[in-house]
Amino acid sequence: MEGNFWRNPAIIRPMQIPQWFTQNIAAPTTTHSINVARATISYRSWNADANKPGLLFVHGYGAHSHWWDFIAPAFTADYRVGALDLSGAGDSDHRDHYTARTFAAEILAVAKALANNYRRGGATGEKTIVVGHSFGGGMTRIAGFEHGDELGAVVLVDSALPRHQGPRQAPPEPRAHTRVYSSLEQGMRRFRLRPPQPCSNEFILNHIARHSLRACAGGYQFKLDQALFAKLRADPPPVLPAAADMLSRIACPVGVIFGSLSRFYDSDTEALLRQLLPAERRMVVADAHHHVFLDQPLDFIAALQQLLPRLAPAANP
Repeated sequence: MEGNFWRNPAIIRPMQIPQWFTQNIAAPTTTHSINVARATISYRSWNADANKPGLLFVHGYGAHSHWWDFIAPAFTADYRVGALDLSGAGDSDHRDHYTARTFAAEILAVAKALANNYRRGGATGEKTIVVGHSFGGGMTRIAGFEHGDELGAVVLVDSALPRHQGPRQAPPEPRAHTRVYSSLEQGMRRFRLRPPQPCSNEFILNHIARHSLRACAGGYQFKLDQALFAKLRADPPPVLPAAADMLSRIACPVGVIFGSLSRFYDSDTEALLRQLLPAERRMVVADAHHHVFLDQPLDFIAALQQLLPRLAPAANP
């Protein structure tokens, strides 16, 4: 799962926590649920009754909606903000099998639920902008490719962009037994980031680690479906194109944010992005690895605040 890649007892020690972070995670939220393909999908909104356009955050693999607790409140002045738990993660149902198109359908369903509240500015104004990180960015890209006319825009946050679609070998399913930890603190010490990277903001890791576990008989266990990747199946035809081809064919505006230290954005990928997107829609966050908004949360907020107005329909090239 996405959590701290080294054992770090400091993750649960008292630490200096910035005031902005404390204020953001204290912002009230409303919990909702929606049924998608026979699974209950949980999502939260920060200003549920606001008559504003929707902005939906989508987490990466092994993560959950609380990864956005310290980011989402920065956008409530202009948007009705939401964050979902994809199936198999957070407080949403686990499935017997998963597909990319099913994840995309979950994203679209929550995006529409956020948009249904907004009744100003005509049809375009009612469409939700979706921001997806990593694996969630990949699923957001698919949602944009297949349903771009129903979304306001998509923003991919450090999501890999392979040029070619290769065959996928599913990993073996893990053992059926799910480990139970005797205390929340013990479980938090097992929290890992995937892919591995350093992260000095222990107060952020502490927060998301705490919300990655749930109480169960005998203690605590991680919420993630540990067999999710093993249960990920190929979608039926038509076959989805490679990520780079998909990006060039999305009907709604597209933006990208990535970290300057990201393992997924080398010089070749940046050159590809220059071919696919205009400069004003490509944002780089300095001194950030793959988990951009964990490394540089305030810079990420600033980058997204700059990017969103550039994705307005009038700004289309």
